[in-house]
Amino acid sequence: MGPQANDAATPSRWRVNLSSASEGAKAMPSPLGYVPADAVSNSETTLNAKQRSKTEMMQKRAMEMGIAPGKNIFMQGFMMWMSGSSINIFSIMITGMAFINPVKSILAIDDTFKRFAHDPAVDLTLPKLAFVGCNCGMIALALWKLNTMGLLPITAADWTSFLVDKTHVESSSVPIAL
Repeated sequence: MGPQANDAATPSRWRVNLSSASEGAKAMPSPLGYVPADAVSNSETTLNAKQRSKTEMMQKRAMEMGIAPGKNIFMQGFMMWMSGSSINIFSIMITGMAFINPVKSILAIDDTFKRFAHDPAVDLTLPKLAFVGCNCGMIALALWKLNTMGLLPITAADWTSFLVDKTHVESSSVPIAL
């Protein structure tokens, strides 16, 4: 009596009949690397969800970069207020940098948002508008400081050098005897 006779009578624990719908076949785990059809559609959905979440994260980061200059407005205003309203090198330097740096930032807006431009799903319109708006706020703050220092020509007295002298066409006088 060898193993051949014993195999026909009772199945070995290493042998499974996959052609029958027995309880053993249903309870058996899937082989390594097997992916059921419903799992494939779930993985595509998961992939789309991951792509959407990456796009949303990039959109948030772009918006954070867009409003970043607005976070410096109050600090810049405090520095300008502390520099005083007199005309000296320190206040001129702070005001000049407060005016020039936002202008440079606005001109280099494409370089600022370059890392987000490669993804066409990320809409950069609103972050760029916020960036320009915050930098315009910084420029307005610098113009306010220039006004408090008296360096903006906004009164009529500032433009008197451009007035044309009036020439009299007629003159009337009383004759004076000498």
